Formats: sequence, structure tokens, C-alpha cells
Amino acid sequence: LSLSGQDIARRQRQAAAAAELRAAAAAEPPRPAAASHPEPLRKVGAGLQMDFGSLGVVRVNLRPEWSPTSFEYATGVAAARSNTSTVYRLEPGFLIQGSLLARGVTPNSKNPRGAKVMERGEIGWAGGSKGPDYFIYMGTGPAGWLGVPHDGTVWAEVADEASMLVVEKVSKLEVPPTPPGQMHILATRRLIGVAPWDPYPGWPPPERLLKVVGASIDRAVEACGPQCHALPRTELHGSVVSGGGGGDHKQAS
Repeated sequence: LSLSGQDIARRQRQAAAAAELRAAAAAEPPRPAAASHPEPLRKVGAGLQMDFGSLGVVRVNLRPEWSPTSFEYATGVAAARSNTSTVYRLEPGFLIQGSLLARGVTPNSKNPRGAKVMERGEIGWAGGSKGPDYFIYMGTGPAGWLGVPHDGTVWAEVADEASMLVVEKVSKLEVPPTPPGQMHILATRRLIGVAPWDPYPGWPPPERLLKVVGASIDRAVEACGPQCHALPRTELHGSVVSGGGGGDHKQAS
């Protein structure tokens, strides 16, 4: 079967185009093979996050070396990813307090005395208990009056200043009228969500949590190292203890 001149020209053009494609493919550098299992980020700690809704999220570094059983309990609550934990007591400049809860999580079994003096942003079990009621200490200096080391169990710390700002906002929620010397309790416990939070390389940020706000650190204390737990400044919160606390609250009339 003879071909026309047009057919021959068309086939020549197709052959030339195919040759160009083969040449381009040969010149392209080989692509690296896709990893079937990407290497996961290396965690540099363990933590949880407390979601206070529109007020924000509080990131928490868990400290298993301070209380291993509390660490196990808190990680269990976080793994449950539930919204059954609460906050109910608010004392601006002093603490916020609530309950860390999740259905099916075995209660904490021990309440060892704190490994250190309690400092700003640290979290312990309320009333010297084993939990589940926690409190976040908001004072501007070490709470020596809570015991040196702390009389109760300290098991975690707020991770950064942004989270402490959320704690501060929570502490100023509106509470019912409260007589002097009484705890400031929300009319209704506020539910919060608790979930895992894992610090990764690059954490903490440059703005770390200040354990002592506005205090001048004694160089001798600094040289002594963290094992000393010396108090460069003691914050007594005398007005709160004597019944004058909570002045920054919005109180319902």
C-alpha cells in the first residue's frame, strides 16, 4: 500500500516529536524515591493542652521526674481527648483550680511531697490530695509559704508565657458575689478539653516561662544550680490569704 506525500510527512513529524520526548526524559535527573515511612519528628518532652474555648489553649509540660504516677494519670486523661475536665475556682494573681477527669482512666495512686518549692506556672494537686483536683499557681515568685519543698504533689508546669496569659484571662471570669475571705467559685463549672501536646525540636521558644517575675536573681543562687531551689524572692500573697484576694474579678451583681 503506497502512502501519499502528506502521510509520509505526518509520520516523519510524529517520529521527530517522539525522539524529542525520549531525549528530554534521558536528560532529566532521576527523582529520589519517596520514603515509604517518613521519619517522625523527635519529641523533646511530653505534655498536654487544656482548651478553654474562646479564651485560648494552655500548653503544659509534664514532669514525670516530679511524680511518676501523676504523669501516668495526666497522660491517660490527655489520651482520652475528652471534654469532661473542669475549672471552677478563680483567684486572680494566685491560682485557678479545677478537676482533671476522663472516663475510664485509673485514678492517681500516690501523692508524694513536691520535689521543690512551688513556682509560678507550676501545677499541683489541690489540698495535698492525689487529684483529680488541680491548681495552677500564678504568683510572681516562689510560694515558700506552701512548703519548701511544696507540701503537696507538683507534677507539671505551664509551657510558655502565651499560655500564662490564657490562665490570667480564665482567672478573671465573672463569679457570683463572694464575701471577703471566701473562695471565688464559678456559678457553673466550666468544661475544658484536654488532649496530648508534644513539644518537638525548636521548643521551647525564646520567650520561656518566667518562674520569678520582676525579681533580681542573686548570682550566688544562680551558681548553685537548680538543685538548691533557693528563693531569690518570696511571694506570700498575703492579701489573698487574709481574705482580700480576687479584687480583679468581675462579680455578678
